[in-house]
Amino acid sequence: MSRTSRLARLTWCDVITRMTDWSQLTHAYGTAEDIPALLDRLATDPDDAGWSDLWSALCHQGTTYPASYAALPRLADLAGRPEPIYAGQAVALAGAIVADFEEALTEHAEAVERLRHKAIELLPSADEETYAYLLEALLAFEGSARWQDVLAWGVAAEEYEVECGSCSANLVISVVDGTCTEEGGESTPARPADPLELEGVERRAHDLASGHGNPRVARVLLHLFGRATCPACNADFAVAERVLG
Repeated sequence: MSRTSRLARLTWCDVITRMTDWSQLTHAYGTAEDIPALLDRLATDPDDAGWSDLWSALCHQGTTYPASYAALPRLADLAGRPEPIYAGQAVALAGAIVADFEEALTEHAEAVERLRHKAIELLPSADEETYAYLLEALLAFEGSARWQDVLAWGVAAEEYEVECGSCSANLVISVVDGTCTEEGGESTPARPADPLELEGVERRAHDLASGHGNPRVARVLLHLFGRATCPACNADFAVAERVLG
């Protein structure tokens, strides 16, 4: 086979990966020269252990690295695989990376667009916790990185722990009980947002969750986008502002 024929069979992302000098990039544990082999392994044997290794290297405890950014085109390729669980892994990891490297929206625009379409494809059939991670990723791909980890946190815990901006009291916003409770103290009602008054990305996120028949995620979003009153000092605040810090 001629060199031209071999290149013709490569995807654009394969070419980029082969051009990248991974030994000059770093991830959580040092040089990233092991990343191409790990990506190749996941392309043929997408097991949970391999994904765990990739997450640990490229997004260790939420921190991303130069190798994370370089891996985005290959993650878009992996997201195109037919196994939904592994496609979801690729989309969620890429979303976490894009949320930290917003330059990817322009510099890896083609890969990000493929990942965005895959997220939209996977959302309707995802379980609640997976749905939250995919929704976070979709919002990151659409330029709203600020919600990274926030949605999944609320869906998993069904509460948000925040600090009052006025008196510094430790508060818990319960999605289950609809309350704002001071640690060891009194409670006041939490006030979820009115879905009809949501705008922009908040409206889009809630409409997607509701439209996909995911009431738990939709309920979490309304509390996240709602307001509460601190039972310690009666200060009124927007929940999202305190969650985001």
